Amino acid sequence: MARKYKTTGCARIFIVLLIVAPLAFFAASYINGSDPMDTLRGLFGSEEETSVSMRHEDRPDKESTTDLQDELRRLQKDVDYYKVEAETYKKLLDECQDARIKN
Repeated sequence: MARKYKTTGCARIFIVLLIVAPLAFFAASYINGSDPMDTLRGLFGSEEETSVSMRHEDRPDKESTTDLQDELRRLQKDVDYYKVEAETYKKLLDECQDARIKN
């Protein structure tokens, strides 16, 4: 009777990766909202050129543009605030270091 073939740990890992890696790629692409087949075609240099067209849902409207501008203004105020805070803390740090050197 012939001996039964036993797979090594390394062979098992390769077999699992051959099955799990593509499934994980397709699942991650699907979750991120992209088409996995288009991604693969782009990676392997498909000869076809895909045209990019904006769907009706993707077109910006005035309300979303206004919301984005408001968000941009708010974030710019936050950046300015934190720049001032950073300068204040730098000055305090310099004062503490100067006081430490004098003592």
